Amino acid sequence: MSFVPFFEVFLVVSLAYATLWGGPPERLAALLYALGSVGSLVGGWGGMPSGFELVPTYLLAVDFLLLIGLAALTTRANRLWLIPATACQLDAVLAHVTKLLAPAMIPTSYAFLVTIWSWPMVGLLTLGTWNYRRRGAFGNGLPSWKPILIK
Repeated sequence: MSFVPFFEVFLVVSLAYATLWGGPPERLAALLYALGSVGSLVGGWGGMPSGFELVPTYLLAVDFLLLIGLAALTTRANRLWLIPATACQLDAVLAHVTKLLAPAMIPTSYAFLVTIWSWPMVGLLTLGTWNYRRRGAFGNGLPSWKPILIK
């Protein structure tokens, strides 16, 4: 049984939730997730090279760019949920690096390590959006962005 359709529904619902009811950091993270998903889909139309026997360079590039975007957002936004979300993306990029360094890595293990981190990342976006709304409902809103200069 493939979990891809379940993940796609989870992703679309979470992105819509963050876009409609999240703060600026949640909306920007949703945009980054959407761009990463579209980049993975567009690059994967030709199929996976040898079924994860090799490192798909387009997927490595998309994952690396998403990592850079999330890292930049994490350093600037005033949201704790972004730290583990960025760490999950780092794990996915490190799986690519591991496959490059150890080409004998079992393809199913490599595929699992690259894809499994998407679930908690989307869950963290949903949780972060819910927490933003909860804080706002109780009047405990935090500024969305950290100050540029700390005195």
